Amino acid sequence: MGLEWVTEPFQYGFMVRAFLGTSLIAVLAAMIGVFIVLKGLAFIGDAIAHVSFAGIALALLLGWPLHLGAFLLASVTAIGITLLNRAAKVRHDTALAILFTGAFAAGVIIMARMPSFGGDLSALLLGSVLGIRSQELWLIGGAVVVLGFMLWLAYHHLVYVAFDPVGAEAAGLPVLGLNILLMLMLSTAVVVSIQSVGVILVMALLITPAAAAGIFTRNLVKMMILAGALGIAATWVGLYLAFYYSLPPGATIVIMTTVEFAAALGVREVKRKLAASLRTPA
Repeated sequence: MGLEWVTEPFQYGFMVRAFLGTSLIAVLAAMIGVFIVLKGLAFIGDAIAHVSFAGIALALLLGWPLHLGAFLLASVTAIGITLLNRAAKVRHDTALAILFTGAFAAGVIIMARMPSFGGDLSALLLGSVLGIRSQELWLIGGAVVVLGFMLWLAYHHLVYVAFDPVGAEAAGLPVLGLNILLMLMLSTAVVVSIQSVGVILVMALLITPAAAAGIFTRNLVKMMILAGALGIAATWVGLYLAFYYSLPPGATIVIMTTVEFAAALGVREVKRKLAASLRTPA
């Protein structure tokens, strides 16, 4: 019974693609998410995910590939936030509000001209985990390879900029270019994932596992590995629960990431109390 319980979901092709696709997205999100969490840019990630709606609406209106429209608008928004923060000395949250509201309003206007877009909007918000197709797996897998290679090349510079941007600039590093690179990598990760799993699950896998991993370590490599492991664990447990209890898979996975974060906080608190009790003389 136990072995059959584990293997039964894999008898269905859509479940195999769901397990593989969400696992790849968890790895992709972990690579970028640790930098987003450390730099305090979680809301920028959320904005880019929502702005992608406008890009997808524009692509549908013009007959472009959906990923192209989403990537163009997400990238323009991400670069615009970085440039406004750098050149015009506008705070990240202010720049975010300016560009996010403008882009989202444009998306609403486009959607108003396309009454049939309502169903697609709901699917993009909530995701269609069980509807992941083979070509989407190749796209997500390709993004993991390409972004992983880019991250490997620029890793030390990105770490320097994340922890000490003033020192990095004094050392002659192209801080603006590196920040734009990080924003483009974030945009790519969001856009290649959003059609498969929706905005809510993309943001949950991007932020929550990285935040949970950050509770236990500040070493970025260990943080990435732990965030990836937590993300994969959440997707697998969530998919098993969804399969056997007829639950919405995307929402179930999001709940599992939240449970992991709560458990991480609990473990940290227990460790603190144990350490305090050991320091206290009898």
